[in-house]
Amino acid sequence: MTKRTVIVAIALIVAALHFVTGEQYQGPFPVFVNGYMIDILLPMTLFLLMGLIQNRIIRSALFRALAVFGFGCFVEASQYYGRPICGSTFDPIDILAYAGGVGLGILRDLLLFPHLIPRWDEQ
Repeated sequence: MTKRTVIVAIALIVAALHFVTGEQYQGPFPVFVNGYMIDILLPMTLFLLMGLIQNRIIRSALFRALAVFGFGCFVEASQYYGRPICGSTFDPIDILAYAGGVGLGILRDLLLFPHLIPRWDEQ
């Protein structure tokens, strides 16, 4: 199993969840699932996907973390100022969700996956 395969599989699962959950979702934890789950999973996935780019600067964990979190904050600021992109409602808790998602991406990419998948750091 390669790094690329694992990350693409995660991205596809997150994309599928985005279509399965939505405003009509009535399963367990509907407030969390409808309001924050994608706000956590999408930044995590973007952090992981950016790690596949063949550029030393972009692949650095610090750059990826700042870029993904910064974009999330930009999205929320645009909503706050009435110029929404990628959503329509400002929620300051979304900013915490973005930070949590980036944190999950860092934990998976730098701590978890290197121990579970041989040669994770080489790819």
